[in-house]
Amino acid sequence: MISKPLLGAAMGVCLFLMSSMPAHAQRIGLKTNVLYWAAMSPNMGAEFRINRHVTLNFEAMGSLLKAGKVDAKGLQFSPEARYWFSARPQAGHFVGVMAVASNYNLLLDDTRHKGDAWGAGLTYGYSFVLGRRWSLEATIGAGAVRVNEKKFADAAEEEPEHANNTKWAWAPLKAGVTFVYLLK
Repeated sequence: MISKPLLGAAMGVCLFLMSSMPAHAQRIGLKTNVLYWAAMSPNMGAEFRINRHVTLNFEAMGSLLKAGKVDAKGLQFSPEARYWFSARPQAGHFVGVMAVASNYNLLLDDTRHKGDAWGAGLTYGYSFVLGRRWSLEATIGAGAVRVNEKKFADAAEEEPEHANNTKWAWAPLKAGVTFVYLLK
């Protein structure tokens, strides 16, 4: 489970960043990632324009996947700062710096992974403008994550009292095909 101080600090930073944005420059995009929905992970996001080239993107998702020998439950929050290369905001190519915090309970091949992970990475994407208010984003991202989990055989062992698998790992952090609706 993500510690309350860490979660509180992350939410405080996000609220501060959102409240410090000038009101006259706001252009808000509401979004959802189709790839996550395909993996039975409901998700929602919002992107706030800071200026012509910079936006702040916030996404949250939950996982409810249960298929065969895979049973995944979890929550994830990922803020991201994006730099857009085009003269039109929230259109064309962008690069980003993202953070991720998640809590999960995963059963994979009779091994239970129960814990949390946090990390940071880089993203790249392209936003295809579909209309005045609609666009479609394609995004990929990778980085480093700190895993802190209890790992044990689901049927044979009792759950350990403390985390027994703590490590840093390189990982894909984001993959998205996202529909975006722009509010004015």
